[in-house]
Amino acid sequence: MKRNFNPKVIATGLFNVADQNDDLDTVRDALRSLNCIVKDSGQFRVLIQSKKINGKLKVEILNSVLGKLSHPLVNEIVSYLKGSSAANKLREITNLFESLYRNKSNIIEVKGVVASKMDDQQIESLKTSLDEILGKKTELSIEIDSSLIGGIRLRIDNIFLDASIHNQLQILRSELLQT
Repeated sequence: MKRNFNPKVIATGLFNVADQNDDLDTVRDALRSLNCIVKDSGQFRVLIQSKKINGKLKVEILNSVLGKLSHPLVNEIVSYLKGSSAANKLREITNLFESLYRNKSNIIEVKGVVASKMDDQQIESLKTSLDEILGKKTELSIEIDSSLIGGIRLRIDNIFLDASIHNQLQILRSELLQT
């Protein structure tokens, strides 16, 4: 009989066990690290996808190769992954776990797009302002897009805010064409 492998159920179970053991940060780090390694290394992808290597041996290999980057709970989950969809399932489990982690930790992801490079002090000031306004801890990432001219675009979860000069010029243009 084939096992039903539902990434949402697995991620939720992994999260609950890690939370009960007060080990959320370590499990999160291990999932993120393993996901990056599988993405970047064809050899690890083959290991994860292999149907010939049994689960117990996968766990032993991961423990010996990854050392402190690994976590027993994560390795146990990976031992059940196999086939061409294994890397995708690992990524899905990681994303679902990350979502649960952020929700519990009151963290919100914010992506900013600016016209030119910001220094560390400006980024920290923006992050502090966003923390206060949103009432949550923000994980802020900044990208540069020189076509903006100036201002900023923010994506806060699934909300888009556009305070760029480029957008303001587009709005002005639309208003002028309507009159």
